[in-house]
Amino acid sequence: MDRIRLSIVSLIDSEDGERQEPIEQQMEGWFQTRENRWILKYTEKPGTEDEVKTTVKADQDEVTVIRQGAVSYRQRYCPGKMTSCLIETPGGVAEMDVQTLSYQRERLDEGGQVQFSFRLFMEGEALGRYQLTIQWTEVAAST
Repeated sequence: MDRIRLSIVSLIDSEDGERQEPIEQQMEGWFQTRENRWILKYTEKPGTEDEVKTTVKADQDEVTVIRQGAVSYRQRYCPGKMTSCLIETPGGVAEMDVQTLSYQRERLDEGGQVQFSFRLFMEGEALGRYQLTIQWTEVAAST
């Protein structure tokens, strides 16, 4: 696996169309390619009780996000489809459904980008439209 520097931007539009402030995160992680699948791994809030380890598996036509920790789930995002999973939080377990609107991935010289958008439903209630953009650049190996 190669070390990478990640930038993650989340845009959220509520069901009434109101856009909230973007959520931006910067962190380090790991990248590898397995056949035609790109795998990104990173840890949010490391060393805290809110720590969440995330794996993003980006295939040509869908992406899977696996989170383990304070929040845990495994969700597939496939354009034009509704997919479901169970999400575990400190408050309990709930059903999470997503209707994926778009997905694309792009490999650049020293990094890449994965972007997808979806409508989120928790226990059947529509929570809004989300767009996630994950960009990364490779970190040079120290000598």
